Amino acid sequence: MYSYWQAFWDFLDPRRKGPWCWQYGWKSILFIGLVTYFTYQWFVGPRHCPFAGVMWLMTIGIHEAGHPIFRFLFFGNFKMTIWGGTLMEVGVPLLCFFYFLHKGKEIQADICLLLLAIAFYSVGHYAGCSLDPVISLLNAGPETLPDWDYMHKWLGTEGYEWHFRHAFYALSAFTTAIGSCLFFKHFWVWNNPDGHNYNDDDDGHDRFFTRN
Repeated sequence: MYSYWQAFWDFLDPRRKGPWCWQYGWKSILFIGLVTYFTYQWFVGPRHCPFAGVMWLMTIGIHEAGHPIFRFLFFGNFKMTIWGGTLMEVGVPLLCFFYFLHKGKEIQADICLLLLAIAFYSVGHYAGCSLDPVISLLNAGPETLPDWDYMHKWLGTEGYEWHFRHAFYALSAFTTAIGSCLFFKHFWVWNNPDGHNYNDDDDGHDRFFTRN
C-alpha cells in the first residue's frame, strides 16, 4: 500500500540521491569522520582561514535580511524579528538544498549543504558571543544587544552558551564533511556516466576531464 511516508520521500527526493539514500562504504565513513574531526578542531583553534571569513560574510547578509523580512511578515513582532535573522540564515540554504534535491540536481544540493555548514558555523559563533571579549555586530547602535542575548533568555539556556556554540560548530563540521563527500561522489558519477572509473582516455565519455 502506498504510504504517506513514501509519498513524502517521492516528493522530497524522487531520485533517491540525498545523503540518507547513499550507500556509504568504510572509506566514505572514514572520510566523513576525519573531515568532521579536523574541521571542528579548526573551528575551535586559534587560526582561521581568510577565505572562510569571506564566505561567512555571505551568510551574514542573509541573516541581516531576515530581520526586516520577519518584521514585515509578523507585523513588527519583536521576538520574531530577532529570530528572523537566524531562521533566515539557516533556512535559505536548507530550502535550496531540498529544492535542488527535488529537482534531481544533486551536485547543486551538495553545494547548498556546504553553504548550510557555513550558516551553522555563523550561528555557533553568535550563540556563544558572550564568551568573547569583543563581538562585531552589523547595523548595530550603541544600545544594540546580540540576537542570542535575547534568544538565550527566551529559551532558558543562559549559562549554556559554550555548549550551544560547540554544538553548532560540531554540526557545521559534520555538514561540511558529508556535503564534501557527497559532492565528490556525485561529481564522479556525473563525470563518468559509463562507469569506466578512469580519466586518461579520449573516448568522449568524460564530461569534465577531457583532453579535447
